[in-house]
Amino acid sequence: MRRFFWGLAVVWFAASAVPAAAHPHVWIDVKAEITISNGILEGVWATWTFDDMFSSLIMQDNDPSGAGKITASINASIQRSYFDYLRNYDYFSHFQVNSKTIPTPAPKKFRATISSGGRVTYHFFLPVKVRLDAKTIFHVSFYDDTFFTAMSFIKKQPIVITVTDGGSASYTFAPDKSKTYYGGSVTPIFALIRWSPQ
Repeated sequence: MRRFFWGLAVVWFAASAVPAAAHPHVWIDVKAEITISNGILEGVWATWTFDDMFSSLIMQDNDPSGAGKITASINASIQRSYFDYLRNYDYFSHFQVNSKTIPTPAPKKFRATISSGGRVTYHFFLPVKVRLDAKTIFHVSFYDDTFFTAMSFIKKQPIVITVTDGGSASYTFAPDKSKTYYGGSVTPIFALIRWSPQ
């Protein structure tokens, strides 16, 4: 029977007798790809790769034949039962323009894949449209402030920026202490995206 991502994780870890205070339970490696066209940031392509254990749970619940492949129907099942529910958590996606928080848009073009090693990856597009200039900085991060899920940017090419129609872009990483969570013990890391017409 299909279960929502969050509900399944809670049930599974309760059955495993893992103490409720033990966090996190799910680990996700994150990559973000961004296109800037004529100074307009068109959106963010997010790539999430799950740990081995949770990948196994996703497949067990959505691949009853055990084929280990994600077909169109299995992709739709994963989206319905494991991804769409995350709307209640803004898809763990956090955006700012300078110091102003902006809403997380509904994702588009969801696609799940599985590696030869069995790790499941989500790919989806967040249509955040922001006009940038030399004084406007776009901030992006992915984190779960309940700390049930630990998310971190990958080390190799964590952010990929494509610039079309001129200008140049760069990024840096910085912690945002104003958003510290889990009793003040975890500070999220944001990627700061800068664009200049020069």
